[in-house]
Amino acid sequence: MSSLDDFFRGSDTTLGVFYPKHCMTAVFRNYAVAGRAAQRLLASGFPTGEVIAATGREVLEFDRRETTVAGLLMSALSRFFKTEQSFADHDLEHARHAAGFLIVRCASDDTKDAAWAIVKVENPLDARYYGVGAIEHLAGDADTD
Repeated sequence: MSSLDDFFRGSDTTLGVFYPKHCMTAVFRNYAVAGRAAQRLLASGFPTGEVIAATGREVLEFDRRETTVAGLLMSALSRFFKTEQSFADHDLEHARHAAGFLIVRCASDDTKDAAWAIVKVENPLDARYYGVGAIEHLAGDADTD
């Protein structure tokens, strides 16, 4: 089990598609920048268990472990409607090019706004917040085609 497995604790999918509710995800050009953003969040008071930085390799390995037959079907449907899986595909492409990833649990809009104020300073390539009913696009190209 990896640190990403521990962080998500099995609550990262909706209908078989990766959907980390109440999490902000940000993609950076490399792990060093993602780690720096994580340190800035921790220094500002975010709890250790609510912030994680990961390498592209860790994200790819996590994706391989999480893929199931049922999930593949739902992922294909999600791609068709250009929803959650389109974002995941885009993130995996970044992961293949050694991007760094940051995930922050944000249980409220205030927490999300505070986290984003810190994270955006590091100029993420992409960033989004997975709310209860929708994905809020924060940075990068919202159309991942």
